[in-house]
Amino acid sequence: MIKKAFALFAVLLLLAGCPGNDDGLLDEGTGGGSTGGTGSQEHISIENGTSSQISAGEYEEGEFIPASEYAENVNSSLFIYFISVGYGDTQGDAILVKKGDFDMVIDGGPVAKKYDVVNFLLAKGVDDIEVLVSTHEDAEHYGGLSYIGEQFRVAEVWRPAEGSESYSSMLEEIGAEDGVKYVGLGDSYEFNGMSVSVLNPIKGEGRFFDSDNDGVVLRIEDRGFCILLDADIDSSAQTKVLTGTGTCDVVQMPWHGMSEGLYNLDFFFDVLEPQAAIISGSASDWTKTRQTLFNKAALRGIGIYPNYNGTGAKVTFDGYDFAITIEE
Repeated sequence: MIKKAFALFAVLLLLAGCPGNDDGLLDEGTGGGSTGGTGSQEHISIENGTSSQISAGEYEEGEFIPASEYAENVNSSLFIYFISVGYGDTQGDAILVKKGDFDMVIDGGPVAKKYDVVNFLLAKGVDDIEVLVSTHEDAEHYGGLSYIGEQFRVAEVWRPAEGSESYSSMLEEIGAEDGVKYVGLGDSYEFNGMSVSVLNPIKGEGRFFDSDNDGVVLRIEDRGFCILLDADIDSSAQTKVLTGTGTCDVVQMPWHGMSEGLYNLDFFFDVLEPQAAIISGSASDWTKTRQTLFNKAALRGIGIYPNYNGTGAKVTFDGYDFAITIEE
């Protein structure tokens, strides 16, 4: 009874929301913090509830609003959260891209962290998910996606062509309203003033036929700001992906800043000329190679921001400047 009362109270808080700015700047939705833990706790919605039930009070009874629809405000601040999902030797990714009412979730972390990821999304005011991206078939990246699909209405799922039948079935069973979309090099989309370009995988027979190197790589640009999300591509794909791509302010280090992701590191930094780099995953550098990344970044004046040890990295862009913070 106490558990249900607490859950109902939490939902009422989510429904109440918090006051926002007229121009949408620096508004993180409902706010909230990182999740931490090992993924053992349950999320805070009503028993058997979903995010669509949580947000249903916004609409007339019986009215259906597609998950793809959102209140557009191109002047809203952009937030990119690298959620802490790594533990032990398990690396993993879960990323929230949020601009106003538009929400894109990229990967869901390992299954052991699924509750943490859903709690985090609820705390940041996610009501439904316009785009849910599975970068590639790696359990440390897709493990939590099914549970995310159970708790939130999803407009569409993006995926690469590479993947097994079981992986494909899992993505279909999420039940995205607009289905599953195969994306690849050359695809470009506009959301709430942002440009989202797919730089990888290469389409058709030109792809690598390898899960990591055929993973989805996204370049997100907003009012002159750029961030590159690289998943687990190694030097083979990096050469093709980076050729002609141009500079970018912030990069997510491929392969969690280790080993295979660093073989082309000088080329990677020389082409992109980033000001900052995110290392996502866990603190376990079992390849003993991250120190090379730290050293080369320091020589170029590139700031390094890890999201492990129970902390998350948050990138904020207000239309003029960007900042990166590490949150407990």
